[in-house]
Amino acid sequence: MIDEEKNKDGMLWYQLKRAVPTGLFCKNHPDTELNRFTHPASTNYDPLIHGELTSDGLQLSSMAFCKKCDLEGVYQRKQQSSAEIKANEDFLNKSKYGKYSLLKTQSLVGKKSLWFARFNTFKANELEEQNVLNQAQRIAREYTKGQRFNTVFVGGAGRGKSHLAMAILQEVNENLKDDKFSTLFINISELIREIKNSWNYSDTKAEEERLTTLMRTVDLLVIDDLGTESTFSKDNSWVQGVIYNIYNAREGNTIITSNLTGKEMRSSYDDKIVSRIMEGSKNSVVKFEGITDKRKSK
Repeated sequence: MIDEEKNKDGMLWYQLKRAVPTGLFCKNHPDTELNRFTHPASTNYDPLIHGELTSDGLQLSSMAFCKKCDLEGVYQRKQQSSAEIKANEDFLNKSKYGKYSLLKTQSLVGKKSLWFARFNTFKANELEEQNVLNQAQRIAREYTKGQRFNTVFVGGAGRGKSHLAMAILQEVNENLKDDKFSTLFINISELIREIKNSWNYSDTKAEEERLTTLMRTVDLLVIDDLGTESTFSKDNSWVQGVIYNIYNAREGNTIITSNLTGKEMRSSYDDKIVSRIMEGSKNSVVKFEGITDKRKSK
């Protein structure tokens, strides 16, 4: 049988046929070159998530393998760990409690104080502050009723945009906890940091794919602090690709907060990204104008 036809290194003949040498060598076995393997491209192939293709149209594995590690069972043990991860993901994505808990367990918030953000903790001492609070509460009610649209919060730093975005998620998450409805809060700086940190792992695409898939499929998503100067620039094609990939897969129900004006956003991002951000948010662009920096007033 084919499964029994192994060479002297214990690898199946069809594995060898699919192997693509990388020119890199295993840390545990310095004399052994690492291989990546080809396989038919996914039906929903996306170069940002699934990696590059070979000249003959086959998809390359994102992880490189050592044949000696394979013989020692290293990858089998990792696969068992992956199975546990998959089970946890199924719990988060399919069960009622898993959906409800996703906001708390999977969000990347940056400032921990945001977990206490609610509508009743937003200090509306001025007319402008009461106005943005009223609009945020209206938006939360519409999301709770099942309406699908995008929301854009724009204004200077410290005006309460992140607070009200989180308050919307908390309100909707609580009201729809019996409906298997999921919410997620992602601070853009924390997202980029998390993905870049994952590049130190053996499979550099695993965490990026997990996070972007989560953001593409969650029912209601906040992308916080879009346009952070330290993480974005016009020529940062990788970052812009991540954002476009997420937005392109979503059909409404995305809230962004940004310090950038519309003009600044267009100068910082590709036109396609700006178009996707503004699409479906005609009646839910909230401008935080005439509000003083709440962080300085404390």
